[in-house]
Amino acid sequence: MTQNYKDWFPYPSFRPHQDTMLDRVQEVVCTGEHRVLMIDAPTGSGKTSIIASLLANRGGNKIVVALRTVSQIGVYLGEIKKIREHTDHVPKVAYLVGKHKMCKLAGEFENVYAGCDLLKVFTMDFLEAKLDEKIRRNNRTAQEYNVYDPGTDPSIEAAIRDETPGYRTFCPHYLYSKEVYTVEGLKNFRPSKQAKKDSEAILWEVLYPEELHKRCTHTCPYEVMAIGAKNADVIILNYNHVFDDTMRDALFDWLEINPENTILLVDEAHNLGDTVRNINSDIITTYIVDKAITEVNQFPGDRGEVRSAKEVLFRIQTYMGRTLDRWQNKTQAEAWFDPGMFADFVYAGGGLARDDEQTMADLLKLAQKIKKRKQKSSESAEGFLERVAEFLFMAHFSKSDSAYLPVKSIRDGQWLSLEIRSLDPSPVISGLADTVHATILISGTLSPADAYELYYFGQNGRVEMLMIPNQFPKEKRLVLGAKDATTRSAYRNDANNRREIELHISALINGVPGNVAIYFTSYFMMEQYLEYCEQVTYDSGKKIYIEPKEARDVPYILGEFFESGSSEQKGVLLAVCGGKMSEGIDYYGESLKGAIVVGFPLAAFSEVQKLVNSYYQRKYGKEKGMFIAYTLPAINKALQALGRVHRSAEETGVLVLCDSRFSHSKGLGVRRYLPEWMQDEMIVCDGAWSEELVRGWGGESSH
Repeated sequence: MTQNYKDWFPYPSFRPHQDTMLDRVQEVVCTGEHRVLMIDAPTGSGKTSIIASLLANRGGNKIVVALRTVSQIGVYLGEIKKIREHTDHVPKVAYLVGKHKMCKLAGEFENVYAGCDLLKVFTMDFLEAKLDEKIRRNNRTAQEYNVYDPGTDPSIEAAIRDETPGYRTFCPHYLYSKEVYTVEGLKNFRPSKQAKKDSEAILWEVLYPEELHKRCTHTCPYEVMAIGAKNADVIILNYNHVFDDTMRDALFDWLEINPENTILLVDEAHNLGDTVRNINSDIITTYIVDKAITEVNQFPGDRGEVRSAKEVLFRIQTYMGRTLDRWQNKTQAEAWFDPGMFADFVYAGGGLARDDEQTMADLLKLAQKIKKRKQKSSESAEGFLERVAEFLFMAHFSKSDSAYLPVKSIRDGQWLSLEIRSLDPSPVISGLADTVHATILISGTLSPADAYELYYFGQNGRVEMLMIPNQFPKEKRLVLGAKDATTRSAYRNDANNRREIELHISALINGVPGNVAIYFTSYFMMEQYLEYCEQVTYDSGKKIYIEPKEARDVPYILGEFFESGSSEQKGVLLAVCGGKMSEGIDYYGESLKGAIVVGFPLAAFSEVQKLVNSYYQRKYGKEKGMFIAYTLPAINKALQALGRVHRSAEETGVLVLCDSRFSHSKGLGVRRYLPEWMQDEMIVCDGAWSEELVRGWGGESSH
């Protein structure tokens, strides 16, 4: 039965087109039947209010929200809080996103996931020992029903105090979250009374990760949230949880989620294809192979089993070493390798009859033995041989499936990596959509929608689409497109072309009073224009900030740039399209008042990219295939970069697409593929006029 989502809507009025969006969501969810709705709604459209329509019409279905980044959790928790505060409804929400944010011992681990897995094994051993001690003390037998709950044991606090951070023999929080009991002589684990009590409490509160830490004084926040998830109306997960088939099956089984009774909401859906490809790719490095050899050397197992594993690992190591030697003086970053020749080299040693699949199975079997042995010791639970074995299975698979591309590349100038790269996300995405009750995909940059549909679902006509116009007043923005300037290789060394680009850059730096960002297509191109940007920035009285190559340095640079927006000396940020500072970051308020994308951010036309292009051309034809493989990612990078400027209806800003390919529709032009509002508002200009337009634009009057 359809319910009125307006009873769940926590705002006094609807934004333009918001009720249309919620109506369509309601229709799709009520019908079910594996329908898919793709919504392209720019920032400010109220996309997250979709949750109200989902809750009103979910029936007996569970709502699963899939997010790409941990930072998005707060947006949905905030929406749930508003529904609770401004309506009569009390929806329950749980989330299992970012264990490093939820783990109370995260600071003690180099790898939170590996450290957690290891301590969980230690803790379960500790609990079993405590149960055995209790059985002996009470003169009982294991065949009887026995239970040990650490929350009722006064001696536990003393045991916890004796633990040394970084050298723990169990996790105190996981300990308090579990109890162990016997049934017919077998030991089993279940949530402790305290963990269940905490989970009931958090379902009636809406807690952000830092608040969850404080609420779970003794128990593990992750375990408590997982218990609560079974009774939650909305469960927030990350992309890996949902789009990794193996992980999803295990997690859904643990949380008692039935896909057929699930409504899937995918946020930031413009990232879905590339993320799913990454999830379903596999990689090994020379470092991993070296570590796997060490694991095998230290394992006191069957000599034949160990000898066979050593032979395979040695040959992989030799193959990678020879490849690295040949590449030492080459500039290429990555190239294709032949999986058949790789297999011939790896498995042909020893003079024995080849059985590749059996060899891989034996390696994986040995890897599991090594992993169990490590779990019983104080070593990290990370299994390097297991990673090599899994890679070999995927490499074997890639020999007959062109949707998986074998790639070799150099990392940090010293490590060689071998990667089996997934090219096509459509089997995974469409397969899941065909299973769940209904799927909603939302983003602010799903343009052109029919290309995304083809990329994600492998066909057109599978998805229903809703395109929402830009909700922000057009008087608040100035959209410019370069008439002649371009970064096409034939014009890069042309003095007039370079001068045109420089004029567009200086127009933004000098003409916009506040912070601006200049996004280049690559670090190499940024270096080419660095000296010019530094000089113009200095002359304008602003301060330059440059995107660091190390991710760990980004928060510091970004923090300083944000602060400059509210100071007398404004900032100029130099960054790379598709890099660390062009996506997934909200530049609110005064932190960014203008942005320019210099060039058309196509991927390097490498040997690997040519193979990607060929795959999609074979699948969809020359024109559509080339567009999805090569052009669509470039458009998305540019739109994401410019999308950093306007994050609310009150903000003003200048948007510049500094490449003639964005400004024209014929030939190599892509203007017809840009969002309609951008096509309609774009002023095509040369560098000199660009400066006049930016200086003359007040940010409030129509242009």
